[in-house]
Amino acid sequence: MYGKPALGTVLPLAGLTAAPEVLPGIPFARGLQEAAGAGFLLYCAIAVILLSAKMYYVLRNPGDPS
Repeated sequence: MYGKPALGTVLPLAGLTAAPEVLPGIPFARGLQEAAGAGFLLYCAIAVILLSAKMYYVLRNPGDPS
């Protein structure tokens, strides 16, 4: 009970870390993760472009009445 963990609780975890390609769905999940990362980078790039354009127009027209 206390001390060493049961053998059945350690071996499945060791098997998952040794060969993750054996599990079904891992390549699909990896592809989803890559697509999410690319989408986040695209979102950040668009946000930087829009903020840069806004700052450009604000600094270009300092006396513009609002």
